Amino acid sequence: MGPWPRFGARIIDGLVLFIPNAIIAAVLTDGTATSFGGVGTGEDFAYLLVSTLLGFAYAVFLEASRGQTVGKMALGYKVIGPDGRVPSNEVAMRRNAWLLLGLVPIVGGVLSFVAAVAIGVTIANDPFKRGTHDNFAGGSAVVRAR
Repeated sequence: MGPWPRFGARIIDGLVLFIPNAIIAAVLTDGTATSFGGVGTGEDFAYLLVSTLLGFAYAVFLEASRGQTVGKMALGYKVIGPDGRVPSNEVAMRRNAWLLLGLVPIVGGVLSFVAAVAIGVTIANDPFKRGTHDNFAGGSAVVRAR
C-alpha cells in the first residue's frame, strides 16, 4: 500500500484521538498547550507526555492485538509482521517508535514531521511499499484486509 492511503488512515486515527486529547488538554493545562513546538510550562509538558504516549499506546495496542487501527479498519488495510501474522508487541512498538519523537523538547514537533515525511518518501520509493519504520520493525507491511 502506498503512502497516501496510509496518510489517510493516520488522519482518521488523529480524528479518533482528538476528543481524548482535548479532554487531556482541558484537565492538564490552561487550554494553551500545543503538541507542536516548544514546551513552556510543566502543565504543557504533562499534556505533551500524556497525549504522545496515548497516541503511541493506541497504535501499538491496536496493531498488536488486531493488526489494524481504526483508520486502517475504515480504509480496509491491516499491518502484518515479518512472519505474515498480526505484529507482536515488539514489532508494533518498533514500527510506531517514531511517534515518540514528539517528546523531544522544543524540536519534537519538527522531528515528528520530518520522520513522517521520510516515512512517506521511503514508502513511495520502496518496491515493497515499506517505510523506514516497517524496515526498523523487521519487515512489517501494510496490506489489504480480507
